Amino acid sequence: MSNNNYVATIMNRHYLTGEALVFSCDRAVIGQYDEEEDAFVDRNGNYYHKMGTDVTLNSKVPYSYSNLMKLSELSEYFENNIPIKEAVRQYENLCKQYLHFVGVNKEGETYYTVLTSDFLYQLSTITDNIAEEKEEVEEEQYLDDVDEFILSVIDGKYSLKELKRMREQFSNEFEDIESVIDAITLQIDALEDAEFEKEMGITKNDTETKTKPKEKNETVEKKEEKVEAINIEDLFNKVTKTLIAQDEPTRRVITELARKELDDRKKKEGILLTGPTGVGKTELMRLIAKHLNRPFYKINATQLTTPGYVGKDIEESLWDLYISCGRDKDKAEQAIIFFDEIDKKGSRKKDDPSGQGVLNVLLQFIEGSTYDACQDMRTAQEKVKIDTSNMIVILGGAYTDVYKNLVEKNGIGFNEIKSSKPRYRKATTKDFIDRGMMTDEFMGRVTVIKLNDLDVDDIKRVMLESDESAMKIQEEIFKKLGVKLTFTDGFATEVAKQAEEKKTGARGLNGIIDEATWKAFGEVHEHLGEYEEVILDENTVNDASNYQLVKKKKENL
Repeated sequence: MSNNNYVATIMNRHYLTGEALVFSCDRAVIGQYDEEEDAFVDRNGNYYHKMGTDVTLNSKVPYSYSNLMKLSELSEYFENNIPIKEAVRQYENLCKQYLHFVGVNKEGETYYTVLTSDFLYQLSTITDNIAEEKEEVEEEQYLDDVDEFILSVIDGKYSLKELKRMREQFSNEFEDIESVIDAITLQIDALEDAEFEKEMGITKNDTETKTKPKEKNETVEKKEEKVEAINIEDLFNKVTKTLIAQDEPTRRVITELARKELDDRKKKEGILLTGPTGVGKTELMRLIAKHLNRPFYKINATQLTTPGYVGKDIEESLWDLYISCGRDKDKAEQAIIFFDEIDKKGSRKKDDPSGQGVLNVLLQFIEGSTYDACQDMRTAQEKVKIDTSNMIVILGGAYTDVYKNLVEKNGIGFNEIKSSKPRYRKATTKDFIDRGMMTDEFMGRVTVIKLNDLDVDDIKRVMLESDESAMKIQEEIFKKLGVKLTFTDGFATEVAKQAEEKKTGARGLNGIIDEATWKAFGEVHEHLGEYEEVILDENTVNDASNYQLVKKKKENL
């Protein structure tokens, strides 16, 4: 791709009749030119192909590029070497004075004509006169013409391609002629069905047999919707093989999901997961999604703003979900959506676009709305409607300011028991409104479930029991080198202590274990086949070179 900056006009395609099209200048933008693809790439990474090529004539995307010019030459194009920004604006205005007429003749050859603003003025004058003449025509005659046109549609005068173009044109320009639109639509459906049957090899007799009405004495079986209820116990057992020390919150979340599956009214409510960093909020929902075979998509709420402000819109996040689902719309609409760090959106200001404004936007998302998902709200070329009604909406946040004021003492005076795991009184909606600065409406739409704080013993359990723990991963890595990785109880305790001190919970285990084992791994990797075991103890956690190696025993010849 060329590193030189360019300016180009983005052209919008309009259909006329038959094989005739018109391209008009939509806007001028700055970007780069991809010589290999012969494409223009704007600053948002959107690709545009050259106007008038086979790609742009037949593509579903109506936009292309034209009038490509190096940015360095643009200001010189106008007098007095004006600033680039002003030059782009003037270039856009200049290019908007022309329409590009493209068509295909009977021989299949493409022809090209540029229409000036003078021609357009003359054309508009002609069409105005025609419109005035039409107003003088009696309404009855006009209706007769419409009826005649409908009959010609029904009689199959037009091809499928022509019908689709006429429907688009009439929908945009003559919204009041509903009968015409209906007739065209019915004929399109019939032609498409005929084409499908032809492709599938279905004969007329087959079709008649399949569509033959039932006799009066025949009973028609009514299809009943079967709702496959979540097996709470089975899902709980699967999740808790990986997520340790969160049994009660896990069971509560799964129970709430089971209720949602049985009643659509419960789907209009979200679940708010709370608890410190590293306790497993994201992991819990990832595992549930995995075992329910539903897409899981995490959205960082701190990036979200209300529409029209700098930041990321809901529509853009849904587009990312749609792409991650392989452009499968139905699959995307069944996703589990996790809005993380929602506590950062708490605000006292009702007009805060990145605070309460986002919470209000999310209320619509939770209740179920349809969005025009797209890559970029400002330069979207392709949009797809995504309905959130069947999504499971989860929101997560630490809410440190809320819980630090809810700590209960374990005892009184000299009898107070010291523990690294604090005990909290149950947080109320008022606590989240007063200290978390959430809105009444938001808290009224969510069920709050708090995950347990993890103390040293809990983190140690995660390390030893989870089937995806950082330590088990290391054991598998060393095993691939033909070496057994052994660690003492002191090693596990020291790792857990450091993770608890860093306030990273189970999330911090990977980094600590990687740091403690890198030198042993390097030694074994460099001398493959020499060692059969590596032993780690509590000293290894603070000094990666402090480990023991057991050499392989030599076989007797």
